[in-house]
Amino acid sequence: MKKYFIVFILLTIISWGKICGSKLFTFSVPNNEKISLISILKEISLNSCNINIVYDDFLAKSKLNTIKVSGIRVKNYSFLQILDLLITNNNFFYNIKHNILHISYIKTKTFIIDYIPSTRSGNANFSASSSGSSDSSNSTTSSSSSDENSVNSEYKFDFWSTLAENLNNILNSDSEYKASLPIIDKNAGLVTVTATKKQLLKIQSYINKLNTRLHKQIMIDVRIYEVHLKKGKQTGINWSNLNISLGSTDSPESTPLRSANIVGSSSIFSKSLFNVSGLLNFLATQGNVNSVSNPKIVALNNQKAIISVGDTINYNSLIKASYVDQAGNTQPAEYTNKSEFIGILLDITPEISESGNIILRINPTVSSFRDRTQLNNPNRKDLPPDTSENKMSTVVRIKDGDTLVLGGLITSQNSLQENGVPVLKEIPVVKYLFSSKTQISDKVELVFVVTPHIVKENKKITIKDLGY
Repeated sequence: MKKYFIVFILLTIISWGKICGSKLFTFSVPNNEKISLISILKEISLNSCNINIVYDDFLAKSKLNTIKVSGIRVKNYSFLQILDLLITNNNFFYNIKHNILHISYIKTKTFIIDYIPSTRSGNANFSASSSGSSDSSNSTTSSSSSDENSVNSEYKFDFWSTLAENLNNILNSDSEYKASLPIIDKNAGLVTVTATKKQLLKIQSYINKLNTRLHKQIMIDVRIYEVHLKKGKQTGINWSNLNISLGSTDSPESTPLRSANIVGSSSIFSKSLFNVSGLLNFLATQGNVNSVSNPKIVALNNQKAIISVGDTINYNSLIKASYVDQAGNTQPAEYTNKSEFIGILLDITPEISESGNIILRINPTVSSFRDRTQLNNPNRKDLPPDTSENKMSTVVRIKDGDTLVLGGLITSQNSLQENGVPVLKEIPVVKYLFSSKTQISDKVELVFVVTPHIVKENKKITIKDLGY
C-alpha cells in the first residue's frame, strides 16, 4: 500500500485499552485514488491496534478485496467508528473477541413468530341464472348461452406456506447474493435465515410489521333479530320509514332515511347516533321481533370468525340398494350417516387498516326447511331434507365502534297447526270430527347488527366491554 495516499495521525488520549478504544484516527483518501478496503483495515487493525483479522465465511475476504475506497476524510474517529464506516456501511458483519476482528458477509439469524401451525379453508358459492330451457343431452355446452350472476366466496389461509414464499421473495429481490430458502419450524414458531446484512434487515423489518399486524385483535358484537312480518309487510321491512337520530342525546333531531341524505359530504351517518332500542322500536312496527342470538367474539386481525345458530339434521344416505345375489339371497341395502346444518351461518373476516378503520368481509347464510313436516314422513328416511338458502356477501369499511345493519334475508316458514277438542282429538276416527289442521305460512326477515371494536393492547377487556 502506498503510504502517501493515507496519512494517519494517532492521538492517544488515554492509556491503551481494549479494542484500541483509547486511540483516535485521522486519515484521508484523495478522490483520484482508490485503495482497497481490506488494506485499510489491515493497516488500522494489525499495525495500529495489534488486532488480527479473521474471515468467518468464504465470501467475506473476496468481497473485501473487490471494494475500493476513495474520496473519504476521517478526523478523530475511534476504532469502532471506523469499523462502522468501512465494514457495516459496506454490508458486512463484524465483532471483536479476544483481540480478533471477525468479519463475515453472510450470517444466520433466527426470528420468532407467534402463530398457530394450522391451515384454514372454506368455500361458499351461490348463483342465479336467467336462461331458457335447454336440451339435457347437450348440457355441457348449453351454459354458454345463459346469463348467470354468481358470487364465489372462497378462502384458504395457509400462513406458513405464504410466509415462506414472501420471505424468499424479499431475500432475493436483488441479485447481490442468492440466499437459500428460509428454514421454518412452524410448530416452534421459528424462522431461520442465512443472508447478508441488508437482506436480514429487510427480513427483520418485515417480521416486525407482520408480528404487529398479526397480533391485533378485534372484538365483534353481533346481534341477530328475526322479524315475523305483518301481513301488510310481506315484501320485507320498509327501511325508508326508519328515522336517524342526529345531534346530541339530550336534543336529538329526527331525519328520515332517504337516498339524498345517505351519500355525499353532508351524509347523515357522519353525525348520527346509533341506538339499539330505537332500531328495535322501528322493527316492531314491521312485525313481531325476536332476538335469535347475541354472540360476542374476539378475532385476530385478518382471521375468519364463524357464528352459527341452528340445528344439525342427521339422516341415512343410501350407498347401495338391496339386491338378490347369485345364491338367491336378498342382501340388505347399505347406508351411511350424513348430516346437514339448518339455520343461520355468519362468517366475518375483520381487517384493521393503517388508518385505524375496520374492513369487514361478511357472508351471512340462512337455510330453512321447505316443509318441516317432511321430517316425520317415513318415505323420506333415505333422502336429505329439502331446504332453501338465502345468502349475502359484502365488504364494508367502517370506523372503530360504528354499527353495521344488514337486512333483506327473507325466508318462508311453513308449519302445520293442529286444533281440536282436548282428549277427543286423540280418539281414532272420532278425532276427525273434533279436530282440524291449518297450514301456516310465515314470512321472516333476518336483521344482523354488527359492531366491531379494536382491542387496545394496553387495555384489558372487561365484562362491561362485552356488553354485559
